[in-house]
Amino acid sequence: MRPLRLVMTAFGPFPGREVINFEAFGVAPLFLINGPTGSGKTTILDAICFALYGKTTGDEREGAQMRSDLAAAEVLCEVEFSFLLHDRHFEIRRVPEQLRPKARGDGLTEQKPEAQLAEILADGSKQLLVSSKVSEATREIESLTGLSADQFRQVMVLPQGKFRQLLLAESVEREKIFSQLFQTGIYKRLEERLREKSAAIRREREACLQQRQGILEAVECDSAAAVDREISDLQGQVDAAREIRSRLETAYLAAHQDFGRAQALVNDFEQLSRVAAELVRLNQRESEITELKKRVAAAIQADRLRPVFLERDRCLQEQSFLAERLTETRATLTRARERLRQVEAEREQLPHLNRERDDQHLTLRRMEQYREGLERMTGLDRQLEDLQRQSTLYGSVRRLAECDQQLARLNDYSNQKRVLENLKKKLEQVEAEGLKLKQKYDSMVVANKTLELAWHQGQAALLAAELQDGAPCPVCGSQSHPAPAATSEHLPSYQELEGARKTVAEQADRLEAVRDQFRELRAEVKQQGLVVNELEAGLGPDPAAAVAQLKAQRAIEQQALEGFPAADVTTLRQLDSDALSDSIQKMAEKQAVIKRERELLGKDLPLEFRDLQALESATRTLIDKISRCEKRIEEIGQAHREAYAAVESASNAVQQSEQQHGQALIKAEAAARACHDSLVGSPFAAEEDYRAALLSEAELDAFQSRIDSFEGERLQLSGADRELRKKLEGQERPDLDMVERQFRAAEKSRTQADHHWRSLDSRLQALQNTRKKLDANQARLKELDDRYRVVGTVSDVASGQTGQKVSLQRFVLSVLLDDVLLEASTRLTRMSKGRYRLLRKEDRAKGNKASGLDLLVDDAYTGKVRPVATLSGGESFMAALALALGLSDIVQAYSGGVRLDTLFIDEGFGSLDPESLDLAIRTLVDLQSAGRMIGIISHVGDLKEQIPQRIDVVQQRTGSTVRLVPL
Repeated sequence: MRPLRLVMTAFGPFPGREVINFEAFGVAPLFLINGPTGSGKTTILDAICFALYGKTTGDEREGAQMRSDLAAAEVLCEVEFSFLLHDRHFEIRRVPEQLRPKARGDGLTEQKPEAQLAEILADGSKQLLVSSKVSEATREIESLTGLSADQFRQVMVLPQGKFRQLLLAESVEREKIFSQLFQTGIYKRLEERLREKSAAIRREREACLQQRQGILEAVECDSAAAVDREISDLQGQVDAAREIRSRLETAYLAAHQDFGRAQALVNDFEQLSRVAAELVRLNQRESEITELKKRVAAAIQADRLRPVFLERDRCLQEQSFLAERLTETRATLTRARERLRQVEAEREQLPHLNRERDDQHLTLRRMEQYREGLERMTGLDRQLEDLQRQSTLYGSVRRLAECDQQLARLNDYSNQKRVLENLKKKLEQVEAEGLKLKQKYDSMVVANKTLELAWHQGQAALLAAELQDGAPCPVCGSQSHPAPAATSEHLPSYQELEGARKTVAEQADRLEAVRDQFRELRAEVKQQGLVVNELEAGLGPDPAAAVAQLKAQRAIEQQALEGFPAADVTTLRQLDSDALSDSIQKMAEKQAVIKRERELLGKDLPLEFRDLQALESATRTLIDKISRCEKRIEEIGQAHREAYAAVESASNAVQQSEQQHGQALIKAEAAARACHDSLVGSPFAAEEDYRAALLSEAELDAFQSRIDSFEGERLQLSGADRELRKKLEGQERPDLDMVERQFRAAEKSRTQADHHWRSLDSRLQALQNTRKKLDANQARLKELDDRYRVVGTVSDVASGQTGQKVSLQRFVLSVLLDDVLLEASTRLTRMSKGRYRLLRKEDRAKGNKASGLDLLVDDAYTGKVRPVATLSGGESFMAALALALGLSDIVQAYSGGVRLDTLFIDEGFGSLDPESLDLAIRTLVDLQSAGRMIGIISHVGDLKEQIPQRIDVVQQRTGSTVRLVPL
């Protein structure tokens, strides 16, 4: 991952919008994030980590707590971060949970957290990957980078106080980090797959054992040998029982045949008795059936005459109906002629009605012109009201801005005056401190001179003590020594003298530092006094009264603005005073134009129609009159057309009815003659006899069905009687009870023998099937045991259950870790001047604790290997830095690994001595030249000289800002 651009708004100590363009530093820069303690250096890393994962680097604060307390209420806290990953350009934006002002009205509302993730395509367009869901954006980032938030903080961002975590992590935790970085999940999945297969084989073997026990329990045997013994015993018993069953089966079949023949003969005798009785019953109904046959024959004759009489009846009904309709049509024609005479009299009113309608239409057009003029006047009135309201709004906003400007000047004057007083107090404190240091320094100088004099005198005494007569003096060369120096006081050592000199020098440095601070403060007091005097010159004689008056005036203007939309007020307050004045002047000119136009419209509008309700009432009345007049004209015309059409229709109906009635009379007379002629040739003497013989179709069918049923039943019974008598000729009725008892006895014997044989044979079959199942079960157990000897052993080895307790994945990672430590030790040896190198602990951990990825440090000075936790703060920092850099190299050396193009280091350099610091910076410069982006957060002054590219965090009373210092 390579950062491109970071935008922080109201985030942490940054109240405004701060933009950091990392591209300004070049492709692979080494830069310093510099600033005083508490200014917000670490917040830059917090913003990057929060944008990606919604968490800060140290996890001390939640995202909802990162809103700046110095930001304006209406400014939304958010972070935007764009970065390159595998040559793809991404941009993510996150908004933490926070309170913001309501869009309408007063008060606050809760802003829900949100996140948007997009990919910037080659043409500059954005492809949205996540629209707003926070958790979905975090999952997508983890998928893209291959790192969780914790892993990102451990290998790419070494946060303040956290840089030792990667170095001191447990073996299990380091396994999680490395498995993500080196994509060794396939080995973990292989371990799990082998473990699952091994467990599946064990479960299947246990199931086979349980199945074997169930098979034996099903046949109530305790072993396979018991099954074999019972099978051998049952074999002879089954053969004997089968022979007895076969003999009794033959006797049963013979008895069954005898019983069947006896039953059939008894049934035939009983059926002959029933048939004879039925024949007697049918013969008794012979006379009834004869009468039914005569009735059916007469009905058939009458049915042949039915069409002629039906036609006559129809003609008579038609003649009667047409006579009644002829009477009705003649009466309708009389009424229609009378209605036509009435309507023709009403048509004489039409000319008067047409003139009245035309006059009313002319008046309506004038009313519409009045209405247009009145609506125009009403619109102008509304425009005048809106302009007046806007003028009030603009005026209040302008006066409120003037109050704010004056209050700001007064407030600035108070703040500057307070700053001046604080500076004067601090100046007095520094002056007093300087006097004390000067007195102490003077006394230390006197003491140091006395000590130097005593030391020099002591050196002379020491030299004189070594003189010998006749030997030359090492100072003057004389061989005689008349008055050698001597002392009885304590002689100071050279170390004491050097210590005293160093103490005096340190005191002189402190005194000079206080003097520099005094001079700086004195200059600040002078400059601040000029600022206060300048502000005071522009104020009145009584600033407090002016503040009270301005606040009262501002409250009045603020109250006047409460009736207007907050959005409009906010927009206007962003304009300057000149723009507001121009807008107010333009609105006044527009009001004058509208007033003149309204006066001209009022001259053409009658007084009685200047009220919209009166105009609408008069218009509605006129429209009602026009509608009634037009309706009356239409009614008269429609009535005339309908009356004339009714006369024509009634005349045609009378003619048609007269014609149809004459034709019906002729048809009725012809039908009456046909009825008379048909009776002459029939068996019926009169029409009454014909009608008495008639039957309905249902009655005729019922009578014929009874006749056919009688004839068919008698024919069937006669034939059955003849057949049965012929069949039973020479036969005697058998004793069925005795034959049945013989059959039941044979059946019982056969059933008992069959049940005994089946019981023995079923048990034998069950035992033989059990033997087969036991053989199959034993073969399956052997197969599972053979498989488990291979799969189980491999699974135990891969899972780290044997030997050194190192799993397959941890073994692979240990090899990779060896490569990482080789690279890391190269850098650590250089930074520690050849003293330290990192090793992997290969001994097995105690108990069941995971092992294989723990770290040790080889100390060349002592020749011993010890845990990394024993390193000091500065040594731990160098080791952690070396490990992170080595990890970066190795991860990128393996295809498919995570790319670690960037490394941020937060503090830790303050724990290094100058020489170690120089070595650490040299290591980072080498790494940067290999294509990495390195960002260092530190307030160590020496780093500014060695790292020219910087991000300076400037701390002020109103919050921090960011300034980029590229090459």
